[in-house]
Amino acid sequence: MKVPNNKLSSVKKYFLAELEPTVGKEAKSFFSFLCEVWLGLTRSDLILNPDKEISESEILKFLYGIKDLKTNRPVQYVAGQTWFYGLEIRVEEGVLIPRPETEELVDWIVTSNSNKNAKNIVDIGTGSGCIGLAIKSKLIDANVTGLDFSDEALKIAKCNAENLSLDVRFQQFDALNWQEFKFENKFDLIVSNPPYIPEEDKASMHPNVLDYEPDMALFVPNESPLIFYEAIADFSREYLERTGAVYFEIHESFGPQVCNMLQQKGFNLVLQRDLQGKERMIKASF
Repeated sequence: MKVPNNKLSSVKKYFLAELEPTVGKEAKSFFSFLCEVWLGLTRSDLILNPDKEISESEILKFLYGIKDLKTNRPVQYVAGQTWFYGLEIRVEEGVLIPRPETEELVDWIVTSNSNKNAKNIVDIGTGSGCIGLAIKSKLIDANVTGLDFSDEALKIAKCNAENLSLDVRFQQFDALNWQEFKFENKFDLIVSNPPYIPEEDKASMHPNVLDYEPDMALFVPNESPLIFYEAIADFSREYLERTGAVYFEIHESFGPQVCNMLQQKGFNLVLQRDLQGKERMIKASF
């Protein structure tokens, strides 16, 4: 089967015929997503203008996209971007694809601190920079810093900051050896969505995650799943303002363990559920 003409309806028919045997109903959402990113067309546009003609180069994008999607490559990587908290975020294989539950973490932070003077904010394990950039877009007077171990992630994060015209500073940082780094100021807010999936969970995960997203942003040793939380908690005891707060995204199964560890280190806690009712976020303060 070939695309018979340049009409959007023909491209869609070909796209679905090629992908539905592999990905099922997701093919429709993939097509809509790529149309929005590559063509600037909403779902309403697709319904109202099915005979809209697109260029040969745009058709080629969809043809190459089909090949990539058949290999389980995530549609966000195929598109080269995604949306996070209303922002267009560039994503590549070197950074984790932002998840909806992380938007909930950002919203909790923004709504809880919109009337407070959170002057200095740090996002540890920033990846694409999505958390720090989203916070900066709402708390515009704050000084926001994003930290990451990966050179590739920092490059993408800086690109996102430039594309969005948001003044967020990014620098390299090793959370597990945080004592080797010195900061001039303490922070009013410390935010992190660190790696928290035990290695043993790999067997139950989808290939589009395992084959493409960076292991170092996802997985932790089975014997020490809280390793990053413990390190960031110790960092926070050194660098958090006494009136400040630490916000974590957590594994839904590790809420009690993370809470117990933080309490032993002297923090007061609020454990927050996401929209699915799962314990996925923690606020820690002195």
